[in-house]
Amino acid sequence: MRFFEFNIGDRQLEKFIMILKNFQGRAASKKVPSKLNWNGIQKIADATGTEMTADYETFKAMYDSSPAIQNIVKNFNADGLELNVPGAPDAEEPQQGDEDDSQDAVDQIAAQAAPQNL
Repeated sequence: MRFFEFNIGDRQLEKFIMILKNFQGRAASKKVPSKLNWNGIQKIADATGTEMTADYETFKAMYDSSPAIQNIVKNFNADGLELNVPGAPDAEEPQQGDEDDSQDAVDQIAAQAAPQNL
């Protein structure tokens, strides 16, 4: 059953918001982005006794009607949702120590070790 097919109680909505806030807090403590797919959200909801069907349409209806969820969620699509995590880098931003820099370091170390192995 979907959220918009029955009048979801405030208690169920609060429970779902608490679950999202817990994930948000864990990700913030590690300073990493948090992305959840619908299957994972469904398993979490089932394990915590939250009556919901986790999919895009259901979540969109919840998102549109709940400012609390809008504050927690950064983005969502057919694959799942991404939480708004303070202090986490954006996926689009290059992180410190690009792959090119680390690859250069590996090449340099390999070049220095090569004569010893010959």
